[in-house]
Amino acid sequence: MSIAKFELLKKDFLNSLSPDKLNLLKDLSDYSKCISDFIFRHTDQLDYIYNELEKDLYGRERLIKEALNLLNIHSDNQFITELTIFKLKHFSRIVAKDIYKKEEFEKLTEEYSYLADATVEVAYRRAYKKWEKIYGEPKEKLTGKVAAGTVIALGKYGGLDLNYHSDIDIMYIYSDDGRTEKGHTNREFFTNLFQTLTSYLSKRNLEGITWIVDLDLRPEGKKGFIAYPLPFIEHYYWSFGRTWERHMLIKARYGGGDEDLFKNFQEIITPFVYRKHTGTEVFEEIGELKRLIEIDAEKKIKNGFDVKRGKGGIREVEFTTQILQLLYGGRDKDLRENKTLKALQKIVEKGYLDRKKGKILKEGYIFLRKIENVIQIENCVQTHILKFDEVEKIAKKLGFKDKREFLDKLNFYRDNINEIFNNLLPETDVKLSPIQRYILTKHYEEEAKDYLKRIGFKSPYWALNIFKDVFFSKQYVELSSKYKEILFEFLPVLEEELKKFEDREDFLLNVSKILIDGGLLILFAYSLEQNKKLADFILKVAKLSDYISSLLAKDKEIADWFLNFNESLTEKVDFEREFIKLREKYNCIDSLKKLKKYTEVFSTVNYLSEIEKSNPKKNLKNLNSSLSNLADFILEKLYQYYEGKEFCIYALGKLGSREMNIGSDLDLIFVMKDEKSKSRFYDIPLKIIKSLTSYSKEGILYQIDLRLRPFGKKGELAPSLSFYKNYFEKEAKSWERLAWSKSRFITGDKSTKDEMDRVIKEFVFEKPINTDFIEDILDMRLKLEGLTRESNNEIDIKLGKGGLTDLEFLAQLKIIKDRLNETNILNVIDKYFSDLLKDYLFLREIEARLRIIKGIGISKISLNSPYFYRIAHSFNKSERELWKNILNTKNRIRDKFLRRIKDFCR
Repeated sequence: MSIAKFELLKKDFLNSLSPDKLNLLKDLSDYSKCISDFIFRHTDQLDYIYNELEKDLYGRERLIKEALNLLNIHSDNQFITELTIFKLKHFSRIVAKDIYKKEEFEKLTEEYSYLADATVEVAYRRAYKKWEKIYGEPKEKLTGKVAAGTVIALGKYGGLDLNYHSDIDIMYIYSDDGRTEKGHTNREFFTNLFQTLTSYLSKRNLEGITWIVDLDLRPEGKKGFIAYPLPFIEHYYWSFGRTWERHMLIKARYGGGDEDLFKNFQEIITPFVYRKHTGTEVFEEIGELKRLIEIDAEKKIKNGFDVKRGKGGIREVEFTTQILQLLYGGRDKDLRENKTLKALQKIVEKGYLDRKKGKILKEGYIFLRKIENVIQIENCVQTHILKFDEVEKIAKKLGFKDKREFLDKLNFYRDNINEIFNNLLPETDVKLSPIQRYILTKHYEEEAKDYLKRIGFKSPYWALNIFKDVFFSKQYVELSSKYKEILFEFLPVLEEELKKFEDREDFLLNVSKILIDGGLLILFAYSLEQNKKLADFILKVAKLSDYISSLLAKDKEIADWFLNFNESLTEKVDFEREFIKLREKYNCIDSLKKLKKYTEVFSTVNYLSEIEKSNPKKNLKNLNSSLSNLADFILEKLYQYYEGKEFCIYALGKLGSREMNIGSDLDLIFVMKDEKSKSRFYDIPLKIIKSLTSYSKEGILYQIDLRLRPFGKKGELAPSLSFYKNYFEKEAKSWERLAWSKSRFITGDKSTKDEMDRVIKEFVFEKPINTDFIEDILDMRLKLEGLTRESNNEIDIKLGKGGLTDLEFLAQLKIIKDRLNETNILNVIDKYFSDLLKDYLFLREIEARLRIIKGIGISKISLNSPYFYRIAHSFNKSERELWKNILNTKNRIRDKFLRRIKDFCR
């Protein structure tokens, strides 16, 4: 550029200049048309630029302090104009220092980036004040604190490495959602604030524009909102963030607004950017991105070279540096640097790149950046193209004696930079699994699905989504970086478990339910580090109990309770303690339902924790006792709640024998004191039944089986005591003596209880056991067996041939014959049929584990059922081996049953 315009229109100004100032004007005009135009409009600025040549650089704080004076300007349009003048004034000062080599290149780009900070800060403050006046002060919904916003510098701006005609890459965030004092949402407030800020910086005015603002690097790019709250930012990067975004965020730096909010942002993104487990996929992905950029650049250039994107260009130095930062920065915090040259220096110092290559990259980068600045500043346009017909002019400006010397140096750096980049094959000892690779990069989805198919998943798409539910969840995002890494490291272990476990779909689903829906992710991550046995146990629950997994998933209160509970929950006093606490939040019925869930979780967890300790009798007794005591407690509470009087409740079946299991129903008997009591209080048993069986948000208490009452389903719900006496004398069948041998008083009127005990005792024990009675019982047993319809591949461990019912009938006959004051079948078998104890416990263990899987009262099982595989796994046996054991056990039981039942006739 010449100074012809000055000579034509401002001759007096030129004549007033000293030789030094005139030379400065000529040099500035030669270098930059926009600086020449600026001085033409503001001739007084030449003195300022000249006087600043020998002075120190301003630095960030001094620039901001000066810029804040612009806040006193009343008009927005005038503010925008003065902001541009402020920028051009300091830009001219910086370029002058560059021309005369007064400062190192790095210091000048840093100063220029700080100039951008100053304009951003003053624009932010003005915009905030404007919208605070209109909408009122924004408040965070959760904390009530004043909501804050911040400007994050990215790209070369973030790296304190701005070109002389760069746009500025920025991202806007605010602390959290909420409302302003005047009722507007925080999103409205900060959207308007940041739109206004952007306008202040980029609106064209008489002086030009202050900056071109690029917001495309924000989450979701151009499609996204202009600003997001911090919680969204955290979730976005951990759930959807790609490798290129990790690469981009290396440069993230505080630009303006609230600095504490930026620090919070930095805490969130640092573990996302610098991952301990970063494999060569980072190199591959960024390399692929670079190759696409290079191809794109070469397509557009015919008579020049792109110093930024082309072969051996600026971008290759940046990529080489950033690849090494991403690969090693997770383990080496010294590499976490947003300035390219400073990061490169640390990479060399730490031995990740040899010194010779590091020297070439540094010198080449500075050389190419100087070319870029000269190209851009001449006509004040954002270009990276070195045109071949302008090489001689550029060479001269950069101090080369001729075109050839310049091109020799350019080609030397281009060739060496490109060679270093192309040969950059960093060693990495990290071998990621396909799932880890996908979770880390958000790429390679097909590879991950192929892998899941190979290890046995019927629907790899579904399985991958379950992994995403865990590792892209809000809970995972909110973990500390330490525990994120622990869980990430655990992935291959989980994958191996899934390979070995045939019912892998339910297993994986349960893991997700427990960790995410149940809120136990942090506990699991902690246990992987501190208590491996607990982590293994959580996986065992996921493998063996859909029911408990679902309870934890559907009701987070249960998970919270489970985490903090360290007492017993097996006896009445335990239930009373927890019930009192629950009644502070829930009505009586829902409190009992919640208590039932607590107890089932507690009892099942205890049972599963003991199944490998070879003490099935103790383990089963503990499970049965807890669940039976709970049912007793619930019935007592309902009797009290409805103010029960002059009647009592008995239990038959599993509750009567105190052998309740997961999914057991209640065989209940209601006994009214007399006909008068029945007419007065008959509605109370109805209310109790309704409370036990009705559904609410908390679920159901129990299924009720009233078929064992007199006349079964056709009989009265609550007959009088005299009715029972008459029925037992005249109507009762032989099998009913067997059923009532397990009868047990639960709660109610004591005088009614005393009389009913006498009636039951007389009915069960008075008549002798004879051949007719035994034949009736055997006939009943065979009828039950016929109902279940077993096959080669499906058996019923309870009602089927040689099932538990065989042993229960023997035990009940023993109770009747010897008038035993005992209802517990296990106790009777243990004492009187010890040779059958092992087989009885084995089938009861099968039954318990089957019911724990789904939480329902089932006893039928198929060889090909996934449930059976899981039961076999719990016994450390193959399905065939366990199936054979069951069949042999049932055959032994049936043989002994037929022989022993005849003994009762003797």
